[in-house]
Amino acid sequence: MLPKISNLALTLLFIISLSGLSFAADATVAPNGDGQFKSIYDAIMAAPPNLPSADRPWVIHVKPGIYKELIYVQRERRFIKLEGEDPKTTIITMNLHANLMGHDGKPIGTFRTPTVQVDGDGFAAENITFENSAGPVGQALALRVDADKVSFSNCRFLGWQDTIFLNRGRQYFENCYITGHVDFIFGAATAFFEKCQIHVLRDGYITAASTPQEQEFGFVFSNCKITGETPEVKTYLGRPWRAYGNTIFLNTEMAANVRPEGWHNWTGVEREKTARYAEFGSTGAGANNTARVKWARLLTQGEADTLLSVERVLSGWNPFYELLQHLNLLGPHASPGRGEPLKDQIKKDIEYAHTGGESLKLDVFTPSGKGPFPAVIFVHGGGWSGGDKKGSNDPLFLPVAKRNIAWFTINYRLAPKHNYPAPIEDVHTAIRWVKAHAKEFNIAPNRIALVGESAGGQIVAQAVVKADKDTQVVAVVPFYAPIDFILDMERRGGLSTSMRGYFGRKEAIADEATLQLLKEASPINHIRAGLPPFLLVHGTGDMSVLYNWSPLFQSKLKVAGVQCDLITIPDGVHGMANWADQSYKEQVADWLANKLSAK
Repeated sequence: MLPKISNLALTLLFIISLSGLSFAADATVAPNGDGQFKSIYDAIMAAPPNLPSADRPWVIHVKPGIYKELIYVQRERRFIKLEGEDPKTTIITMNLHANLMGHDGKPIGTFRTPTVQVDGDGFAAENITFENSAGPVGQALALRVDADKVSFSNCRFLGWQDTIFLNRGRQYFENCYITGHVDFIFGAATAFFEKCQIHVLRDGYITAASTPQEQEFGFVFSNCKITGETPEVKTYLGRPWRAYGNTIFLNTEMAANVRPEGWHNWTGVEREKTARYAEFGSTGAGANNTARVKWARLLTQGEADTLLSVERVLSGWNPFYELLQHLNLLGPHASPGRGEPLKDQIKKDIEYAHTGGESLKLDVFTPSGKGPFPAVIFVHGGGWSGGDKKGSNDPLFLPVAKRNIAWFTINYRLAPKHNYPAPIEDVHTAIRWVKAHAKEFNIAPNRIALVGESAGGQIVAQAVVKADKDTQVVAVVPFYAPIDFILDMERRGGLSTSMRGYFGRKEAIADEATLQLLKEASPINHIRAGLPPFLLVHGTGDMSVLYNWSPLFQSKLKVAGVQCDLITIPDGVHGMANWADQSYKEQVADWLANKLSAK
């Protein structure tokens, strides 16, 4: 049963990767200055405090480089995600060790040595190396975690003694590489390690769990691999740092570096009465059931099947299932041992047009059921020159999907290579394509809405006011959209860099031809009777696109007899992901469901 659980987990992770629903980066870090920040810590401190949930983490894209810095993720910095490109080239490193002298003239001790310390719940990292480069000089932490629901995917943890300290909470490690020689995975937390390589550098002990007596699980290793630096290196699987330490190895391939006895009692026979050590399905030269210490357990197949799964070990938390449930891809009670079939479909990178030398692609989500379903086409922001279909509108993906509304999220041609009206034409092309493929995706071609944010808001508004019979939709939701380029130019004292790229202009000062183009591209100048209902969403603290433009747009639409509603976000800055009040998501989804008559 356990191999099936792991295969299912890998399948689900593969599906997630295919879904293309990773979040757009909120900040970029690059050591050469090719980003908003040079320091990862500075990017973390720029994140809004106390984000409400993992539905929309604060994503920091970390470009390749060596980042020599101490990083502390405060308790208030919740749901931070670090995304590297390659763990071998994206390295966070420092060299503190327990014997260094502090300002008080005394050794700093073990717990002041971590290169990275995480106190904020919901932290995640992928494709990053966490290193303590002090070498074999005593305790030297690469990572310390005092937070709950923390996950690492495809990361490396490099150290010698005490590489990873998991002090409290629940953690999940998947496809990670961990080095050390003495107690290099230790602490009182509950952690699940899936398909990780544990590499032993010298003689020592892999784990040193200090699991509290009342806590059912400590460290569980599933489908992992234990290797040694040389054939001569010998290691124990673990020793109990505290009396009730709990460590279990499941289906783990163990090299000959693992000592035949497997476990050490640390302080003497008293710990043998209380430590909770077990194995199931160990393989390789280091798997020696007959020689293992008698006070460690060999689980039966039935015990393993009944007791152990990611969700079981982590007290109901399962990182990949949680993501699928956020996307409404699993039933509310699905779990690794009794997973329901995936009932919804996500398809990625479907080409809907090839124009101007560009392959234009979209992702599509289709609910399960009879259908045909209404649909939303999402258009991303990014100043007309950046962004991607995966981001900017992503906080709305789940609320819309929950209302049995299909959605398509599209890429379009970007400035400065492509100028206005290229993005408008691309949205019209996407509308025609979706209608033409309505039967394939089980949607109703006469129940389609557009949603766009920032530059995407201008694009969807302009696409609606300039629509012909083939490209008409039944509703549109522009978020903080620039609806009057003349007003924008006047308040800035000239064309902004984004506007120059969008309109193919080199100078900030607009000539007569440019003024006419700005007027033509402004949705506010094309209002007429018969347009579909609008919902405007805007924050009063927006300094990029001024809030008062949305009430102005609303008033002109109403004068023309067009229905227009407005959701105002008090103190909301530019970018929906940055709003403290997240109630807009449900309001927008409800409005769309009403206009599209979704069931």
